[in-house]
Amino acid sequence: MKVTRTRFKGLLIIETDVYGDNRGWFTETYTKNKFANQGIDADFVQDNQSYSAHKGTLRGIHFQTNPRAQSKLVRCTRGAVMDTVVDLRRGSDTYKQWFSIELSAENKRQLFIPRGFGHAFTTITDDVEVQYKADQYYSQEHDRSIRYDDPEFSIDWGLADPILSARDLNASFFKDSDVNFSIRVLVTGVNGQLGYDVVGRLHELGIEAIGVGRGDFDLRNKEQTQKYILQAHPDVIVHCAAYTAVDQAEDEKELCYAVNVQGTRHIAEVARVIDAKMVYISTDYVFAGEGTKPYREDSPTNPVNYYGYTKEQGEVAVRGLLEKHFIIRTAWVYGPNGNNFVQAILRLAQNKKELSVVDDQVGAPTYTADLAVLICDILQTKKYGTYHGVNEGYCSRYRFAQTILAQAGAVVQVNPLPSANYRTRARRPLNSRLSLDNLDQNGFNRLPHWEDALGRYLQECRLV
Repeated sequence: MKVTRTRFKGLLIIETDVYGDNRGWFTETYTKNKFANQGIDADFVQDNQSYSAHKGTLRGIHFQTNPRAQSKLVRCTRGAVMDTVVDLRRGSDTYKQWFSIELSAENKRQLFIPRGFGHAFTTITDDVEVQYKADQYYSQEHDRSIRYDDPEFSIDWGLADPILSARDLNASFFKDSDVNFSIRVLVTGVNGQLGYDVVGRLHELGIEAIGVGRGDFDLRNKEQTQKYILQAHPDVIVHCAAYTAVDQAEDEKELCYAVNVQGTRHIAEVARVIDAKMVYISTDYVFAGEGTKPYREDSPTNPVNYYGYTKEQGEVAVRGLLEKHFIIRTAWVYGPNGNNFVQAILRLAQNKKELSVVDDQVGAPTYTADLAVLICDILQTKKYGTYHGVNEGYCSRYRFAQTILAQAGAVVQVNPLPSANYRTRARRPLNSRLSLDNLDQNGFNRLPHWEDALGRYLQECRLV
């Protein structure tokens, strides 16, 4: 049995061994355990067969909507067809793209079509029989058809005047259909600032999101983590969860390592098993923070604290285990679902008329709502690699604090303070400037300027 994977996730070309002699031939068209070994674990419940009398007949584009969507195993047992599928899964990196392959009684190929695709075929001979298995029963209520000549797909059928049924001729265009397929994205750290906003953005895009937190599984527990993810079987994992107590990490190194390195490795290992993409959220703290030039995506890492070291080692684990990965480093994040620097400054301003803030740590304050947009744009592509995701522009912590108070209308004196005079358990990098070259080179939009982002955050959280 030979299985050829296409560029469409889950769409497989299957060729089984054929044994022939003077009497004819024999082949196993379906053997459950052999198919399961190839990742085809569909539980087929219905067999269908169609006959088309004439060459040039076009059937499709057909599918059933959720919750009665079908996976199909298609073969041609008489004559020949050009079998065509269209990816209807919102968020897929092949969304609205199509694929065609000749299936015939002679070549005995089969096509496994996962849920989320529209299916059609054209006959290229007279007297054609097509048979297929489905893993869901037929449901008239969920049965749908899309116009074969829909301009959103621009399928080359190779036919000038196809023979169509009245149903297919009068089918809806894609823009008017109620198709409800999408990829499935699992987001760790849903109760944190970034995870919360990533799930929200996915919902805005109509993409299925599974947000998970500590109550769902413990990242330190490999069996528990991988069992949950195997059952959820996502197409993409966005790993936002992390141990982020930077100062405390210096005293809780074992715990920090278990979450940030071993936990990340547990997720990457299971992502490889289920062929899922992985987005790993990293940090500017992987760099030493020296000089004034922005760190490039390929700049050598050299963290100055233990938290940064564990995030660096998380990157190493992801790169070593997965080809289909995105590493997104960010910095100075703040969002509505958690504690952050902005809220800390505003709290202090309620009781103090004067604040001292370090003025020699420079970076890009980053609004999680803006970063979530970028993450969701990136995960829908195959442009794998390392990126920096921060709002445009740089400032010092001192300047950031001044701007927070000014935009919030708070009258508080802010004094600059060198880091040397502000002792912390963990050393902080002074230069957190991050280059955005990879975003530019791969055609992704930069995030808005940090001052604009701050204003929107304050308005959203009603802090002004």
